[in-house]
Amino acid sequence: MNVLLQSSRERPSIGIMVALAVSLLIHAVLLFGPKLIELPAVEVTLPPLTAKLEALPAVNPAPKREPPPKIAPKAPLPESVAAVGISTPVLPESGVIAPPEEPVLSEVPEQKPPVQEEPVVESKPAHPLPKQAQLTFVVYKGTNFSVGDARHRLDIKADGSYTLQVGMNTTGIASLFKTYELNQQSSGTVSTRGLHPDKFSENKLTSGGKQTLTADFDWKNKQLNFSSGSTTTLPELTQDMLSFMYQLSQLPLDEPVVTIYISNGKKLERYALTVGEEEEIQTRLGKLHALPLRKVHAPGEEGLEIWLGLEYRLLPVKIRQIDRSGAIAGEMVISEIRVSEE
Repeated sequence: MNVLLQSSRERPSIGIMVALAVSLLIHAVLLFGPKLIELPAVEVTLPPLTAKLEALPAVNPAPKREPPPKIAPKAPLPESVAAVGISTPVLPESGVIAPPEEPVLSEVPEQKPPVQEEPVVESKPAHPLPKQAQLTFVVYKGTNFSVGDARHRLDIKADGSYTLQVGMNTTGIASLFKTYELNQQSSGTVSTRGLHPDKFSENKLTSGGKQTLTADFDWKNKQLNFSSGSTTTLPELTQDMLSFMYQLSQLPLDEPVVTIYISNGKKLERYALTVGEEEEIQTRLGKLHALPLRKVHAPGEEGLEIWLGLEYRLLPVKIRQIDRSGAIAGEMVISEIRVSEE
């Protein structure tokens, strides 16, 4: 009977020991065994790093120190000290020695922290030029007789340089009677103020032969050099016959008259262009809203009119030439516009 009781008492302790052994074995497997369960890594999305310039905090001046307390001498100096050459203070009638006068210190102006000037940010034009633009015009003699096509191409590179090319040739019946090819190129740089030409060239091929003109813009010496050998003073913001048509969109056109210097490769002229009211013009693209600008010219002089497309960043959409008699010599009217920012 006692044996049975002892046996029954030992059974729970054996069960507990077995449970502990199994638990230790499971923990050992989880800790040191192969990765039976792998938790997915939690990726924390960080906010973007931003930086901005801020004004430095004001520098607080150092606190003023209180002057040390004034201590009166305990007793007059003995005569032996006076004999050495040190004068003794003179006692007033009240018997109190007056403290020596302190030197007056000149006031040091409070040093303020330097004021940081904010960087000057040049205003950007309301109608920035596209990185790439390709414009095609129908060329008319007069206003109705189509004689050819003109193709404009503008390329602005990442380094701020630009190239503007124009090619024009007679087509259709007009090419049977008169051969005409014209290639012009303007190159330079682009800034917030617009196009800044460095060189202009023109190659013209007609039935009478080939003609070449060049104009070099020497901005350092403020001189305009022509291929004919002549030179002239180079005013600020001078344009050539190509660049000025695209530079107009970079100018303040809220004034009644816009003044600009333009070179055609032969000479330099001052153009005064009147800014007109919005007009609606008919093109192969349909009706377009345009802003007209007309050159002010005296009787017997050639004139020029240009329309800027209000729906197309003020790019040129129509160009008209007036002869010396006042008649319309020719027109170029837009037929296709392609722009890209890449």
